Amino acid sequence: MLGNSIGDMVKCWEAMNNNLRLQLGNIRASFQKSFYEVENAHVSPFYGYLRGSVSRAALRRIAEELLRVDYVGTNRQICGCTLRTSYGLPCACELGRYRVGGIPIPIDAVHVHWRKLTMEVELDIGEDDGSEVDMTAAMDELWRRFRSLDVVGKRALRSRVCELAYPTMTTLCPPPEKIKTKGGVKKKGKKPADYDVYRDPSYHEYVDKASQSSQRQSQPSQTSKKIKLSKKQPQFIVQFPNHIRSYIEDVVNVESDGNCGFRVIASLHGYGEDGWSMVRRELGLELIDKDRSTLYDKLFSNRLSAVRESLMIESFGSQPPEKWMSLPDMGYLIANRYNVVLVCLGNPCITFFPMTSSHSPNVSIYCIGFVNQNHWVQVNMKEGFPLPPVTLDWKKFRSHIATTWMLGFAGRMQHWQLLTPVLA
Repeated sequence: MLGNSIGDMVKCWEAMNNNLRLQLGNIRASFQKSFYEVENAHVSPFYGYLRGSVSRAALRRIAEELLRVDYVGTNRQICGCTLRTSYGLPCACELGRYRVGGIPIPIDAVHVHWRKLTMEVELDIGEDDGSEVDMTAAMDELWRRFRSLDVVGKRALRSRVCELAYPTMTTLCPPPEKIKTKGGVKKKGKKPADYDVYRDPSYHEYVDKASQSSQRQSQPSQTSKKIKLSKKQPQFIVQFPNHIRSYIEDVVNVESDGNCGFRVIASLHGYGEDGWSMVRRELGLELIDKDRSTLYDKLFSNRLSAVRESLMIESFGSQPPEKWMSLPDMGYLIANRYNVVLVCLGNPCITFFPMTSSHSPNVSIYCIGFVNQNHWVQVNMKEGFPLPPVTLDWKKFRSHIATTWMLGFAGRMQHWQLLTPVLA
């Protein structure tokens, strides 16, 4: 922008000033995009607290780091925590803990650098009038929020508070040793295949290489790809009653890791199969909802604590049978939490209506299937398919207004009863 090497100070200053104004405009434009534009990779509820409050550059780095969670899990040694120590952003093992807990990434997990989406300087408060800034209300709210979080959320919030209370003990730190970055090594011979030039690898490349090695050792043999079954692959469809098979459009399989039932519900609800931990957490919150506490006390009785324990997991990987999704217990929670009709095709076939709301003509119907005596799959049905009967406990403990669900779907439930004797 200087143009040439001759000219006075005024021309140089004007050229530099124009360049700075251009950069400032670009920065402000990027801030506005972070406020109002959402990329497809960040529409998941997992980023709910960050959208519009964190720069898109930070969100992209977090999305890339999230890909490592599948093989890093919550192991800090495998993770290396490079993103946390170098950028102040949640690393793979930290994201793994949030996913296990089924909670979105908290805003406090992102360093304040990435949350400053303005070029304006904040004005000091009360400098001239002598008034004091009272933090009592803010501290009370902080304690209230801390007590309401689970152990994962408490650890994240505590680490953010420690950064403010102990600034000299911040987790941000330089690499453990000085890395040679200037120039290349002038040697004859074949260059290493892992790098584009013959040089000393950077610190993050050592970490990535170690992570990839551990991934190859710990990858499960079972694939997690979704499979749409057709008439040429009826291994799941033939396990459902004969009179309902003609209403099945296809069956979508999910990974069988002990979370399969929650994976199916997450997929049907729009979270995607990987949103299973969000479903576990939301069903846990439903179970302790103060507005329905009396209902669940009566419905589950002395099994209430066991139902709650089945929703809580400690790590990734395969889950034991006591952590699997079981019906009818989870059926009531799913229907009430998401206000949907849940249909289970298995042995037996059951319908779950919400227990505290009235009938809605535009309600979503989630259909799941139990196959192989140990696995849940998503079943996509044709419009107007017959509905199996409800449980006796639903009729016993549902509210008065919930009776309208039986009336609204009476025709489809009668259709099921007419088809059932043909099977016998």
